[in-house]
This record gives sequence, C-alpha cells and structure tokens, in this order.
Amino acid sequence: MSTTTLAAPLRVIQITDLHLKAQPGSRICGVDVDAGLNAVLARIQDKHPGADFMLATGDLVGDEPEAYARLRQILEPLGLPVYCLPGNHDFPAAMSWALRDGYVRRERHIVAGGWQLILLDSSFPGTPDGHLAYGELALLDTLLATGPDLHTVVCLHHNPVPSQTSWLDTMMVGNHAAFFGVLDRYPHVRAVIWGHIHAEFSAQRNGVELLAAPATCVQFKPRVPEPQVDDLPPGYRWFELYPDGTLRTGVERVAG
Repeated sequence: MSTTTLAAPLRVIQITDLHLKAQPGSRICGVDVDAGLNAVLARIQDKHPGADFMLATGDLVGDEPEAYARLRQILEPLGLPVYCLPGNHDFPAAMSWALRDGYVRRERHIVAGGWQLILLDSSFPGTPDGHLAYGELALLDTLLATGPDLHTVVCLHHNPVPSQTSWLDTMMVGNHAAFFGVLDRYPHVRAVIWGHIHAEFSAQRNGVELLAAPATCVQFKPRVPEPQVDDLPPGYRWFELYPDGTLRTGVERVAG
C-alpha cells in the first residue's frame, strides 16, 4: 500500500489501453501506438505538470509480456508514480514481476489526501471478457469496510455497466451485479473508473460517478454494432479529488 498526506486537492491522471509491443512502431487499426502514447504524455506534461500520480487502467501491453520493460522505460522518466492494473491483453503475473518496484508498478491500494483508490483485476484468463473473482470482491469489501472515512475511487479495466456499444458490451464485467452489490453498501464510494472501451464515457448510478477514459492509441466509435475506428485523437482523463469528497474530472485529447 502507498500512503501519502496532502493538504491540497489530489491531482490524478488516468491513462489506459496503451497496447505496447516489445518492438516500437506497432500499429492497431493503422494507428501507431507508440506515437499516440508519446503525444498523450507530452500533453499531460504540458497541461497537468502538477499531477500527484497516474493510473494506468489496463491493456498496458498488446499480448506481449516482454513489452513491460518498454513500458517502464517510457513512463519512468516522468518522475511521478504510475500505478498499474491489468486488462485482458495483459499478463497479471508477469506484470506483477516486471512492475514490482520503482515509479511504475502494479498497485492494489493507494491512500492519499483523504481518499483511497482501489485497483481491481477484472481480467479473466483465456478470454477478453471481464470478471471479478471472489478474491477481488473480497478485497474491495474489506478495503471499503476498513476505510469508512476515506472517499473512494474504484478502478478496473472492463466496463461494469453497458457502454451502449454492443460489441464491446459482450465483454463487460459479467458479474457486475455482485460488484455493485458490494458498492451499494458503502456511501463513501464516489466513483468507478475504467478503460477497455477506447472512448470517453460518463454516467451516474446511485450518486456514484461512472467514468471511462479514451485510449492512448486507437479510438473506437461508440454506439455502433461492430468495431469501427473513431477519428478522435488519443487522450486521457484528469481528476481533482478534494478533501471534502468533491470530485472534478475531464477528458483531454492531443491536438490533431
């Protein structure tokens, strides 16, 4: 667990769906994943230089565990913590080993500035589908029960609610009812955030913000029955988390 004390609002950046390969120059649907990530990181440094840490919410690599070394090489020079969780194109065991220390590392629980962020693993071996194993739900329940005075953001990779994009929603968290059954018992949950859909998403459920961030690589067009590439540029989501529980957030995209 990482613990810090901040008097000012906590400033957090979410990046997601990097899909890095072991060798530079890889493309998804014609989009250079390295170029997209580098452009996003440059935008973050320009627009949000005072960020306290970053969250990387899954699909950090594109089915190549060797790419975690490149992930570290690219993100370490930022000089701020980058807390990672796995997606369906990741390898949780390899990620935990490769990102076990330093600025860029896999993390499960962060406490800072009167907030806690809980990082769950929604990946399911051998399938792109989302699922929260019993151990993940138990971890969530335990951390929420033992931190009743901490405003909470729950982070995962797969969408736990329909995104209105039918082909992606076949892969959403299958046991989302059990997930929300845990959350509904704890009024200090302020937001649930995820990646996976390669698009911006914003909704509310029982007063809890439900938020997804665009990918750093290719964007998928929302509300279409089959995969289509969107012409929107890569981006990220920013958060300002205030000690009184107020949450401000927005999406920033690179130019062009």
